[in-house]
Amino acid sequence: MNCPNCGTQVNANETYCSFCGARLHHQPVMDQQPQHLSQSQSRMRGSTPSPQDDSSKKNLKALLLSITGIVLAIALATGIFSYINSSNQQSLWEQCVSKKQIDDLKLYVEKYPDGEHYEEAKEMLKTLVRDKEAWDQARVSNDEDHIRAYIRNNPYSDHIDEARKLLDDVVWNNAIVKDNKYAYEQYINEFPSGRHIADAQNLLGEKRRAELTTGEIDNVRGSVQNFLLGLEEWDMNLMVSTCDSQMSDFMGKSHASIQDVKDYFDAYREKVDSIGFTAPIVDVKKVITSDKRVEYKASFTTTRSMRRNEGEHEIVAQIVGQAVLNDRFLFKELTMDKVTQ
Repeated sequence: MNCPNCGTQVNANETYCSFCGARLHHQPVMDQQPQHLSQSQSRMRGSTPSPQDDSSKKNLKALLLSITGIVLAIALATGIFSYINSSNQQSLWEQCVSKKQIDDLKLYVEKYPDGEHYEEAKEMLKTLVRDKEAWDQARVSNDEDHIRAYIRNNPYSDHIDEARKLLDDVVWNNAIVKDNKYAYEQYINEFPSGRHIADAQNLLGEKRRAELTTGEIDNVRGSVQNFLLGLEEWDMNLMVSTCDSQMSDFMGKSHASIQDVKDYFDAYREKVDSIGFTAPIVDVKKVITSDKRVEYKASFTTTRSMRRNEGEHEIVAQIVGQAVLNDRFLFKELTMDKVTQ
C-alpha cells in the first residue's frame, strides 16, 4: 500500500510511514475483525430482544393480567351480589306468603319493584289492607250484626278466628243482658264449644229450673185449696198437712210452728159456727233463692161465708191471701186479709 502523505510504498502491516513518519490511515487486520463481529452482533440484536425489551413485555403482561383479574373480580362480585339479592328477595317473598303481614309486603314492593312477584305482592297488599280496614271497623263497633257481616263477607280472612272469638264474647254478653232461657239457648246452639259454654249451661239450667210448669201450678193451688178446705171442715190434719214444720210467718205470727197452726185453728173455731170458701183464684210465681232453692209465691182471692155462734146472720167477705211455699209445696208463709164485707 502507499503512504497517504508521501506516496511511498509501505508495508500494509505498518502503522507509520518509514519514509515520512506519517500515520497510515488503516486499521490492523486484528482491529477490523471486531468491527465485522460487531456488525454481525448488531444483526443478531435485531432478532433477539434486549433486556429493556423483555422488561417492557413483562410489564405489559402484568398489566393485562391485573386488568383481567379486576374484570373477573367485578364479574364475581356482581354474580355474588345478584345471587344474594335474589336469595333475599325469595326469602322475603316466602315470608310474605307464609305470614301475610302488611309490613313485609310493603317492604317487598318498595325494595323489589322489578321483582318476580312484584305484581302478586301488590295485589296481596291491597287485599290485606282492605281486610284490615274492614276488620278494624267490625272490632271497634263491638256490634253483633257488624261482626256477623264481616265473618260472612270474609270467610278466608286471616282475622276470621279472631272475629269468631269476638262474636262469641258479644253474643254471650248480649245473652247476659237479656238473662232469659232463649238467649242462653241461642248461645249454646251457636257455640257448642264456646268460651262461655259452661256458664251458659249453668244459667240455662237455672232458668229452666225457675220455669213454672203446669204441674207446679196445680200443686200450689192444691195446697191453698186444702188449707181452706181443712179450715172449712174443721179438719186439723188436712190443714196442718199443708204447712212446713217451721214457718217464717203464719197469720201474723213469726217463726210459727205446727203447734201455732193448731192454736190458730182452735181459736178460729171458737168464734164461728160455720165457715165456707169459694174456689180460690190463685196466681203463682216461681223463684230461685240466693242459696239456689226453689220457692213459690202465691197470691189468691176467695169469698168467705161465715156464721158466728151468737147469731144466725151470715157474714160474707172478700179474702186476699199471700203465701210462700217451699219446693215440697208446703207453706213457709201464709197471711189472709179481709178486703170487703
